[in-house]
Amino acid sequence: MSLVDFDRRAHRLAYPWVCTDGGRASSSRPRQLNDCTVRALAIAGSLSYDDAYDLLKEAGRKCSRGFQFSAWLNRQGWAARISFPAVKGQRRMNPATFVRQFPKGRFICQVAKHVFAIVDGVLLDSFENRPDRCIYAAWEITGSVPTNLS
Repeated sequence: MSLVDFDRRAHRLAYPWVCTDGGRASSSRPRQLNDCTVRALAIAGSLSYDDAYDLLKEAGRKCSRGFQFSAWLNRQGWAARISFPAVKGQRRMNPATFVRQFPKGRFICQVAKHVFAIVDGVLLDSFENRPDRCIYAAWEITGSVPTNLS
């Protein structure tokens, strides 16, 4: 299926999805842009949006800008990385396959130019992700996420 053939009105998702902004609307920063890292961390880490924002700000994230989230997340002791390398002749990991293989747990998933949270088999994001979108890496939240870096 190509992007041209994908029709959201006729397509039914093969995985559960809940539309959420991760608490952004009720935070002190409701107009943030390019904040998928903040939203994913808030949702998967069970933090408020403001706590997740402040944590990433301490780590070097700039207001309404992208952030090298994967490099930062790889250094955190409370997150365990799961890689999904390309294997010739096999399909890449996608959201539907991911929720079947990992039905329990709290995860942050990385796709091209975006991250989102999956909690207990439900994808939580502010928009519906294409079902054929490749997941390149995921981090399972294995411990308690601190609210500051100090």
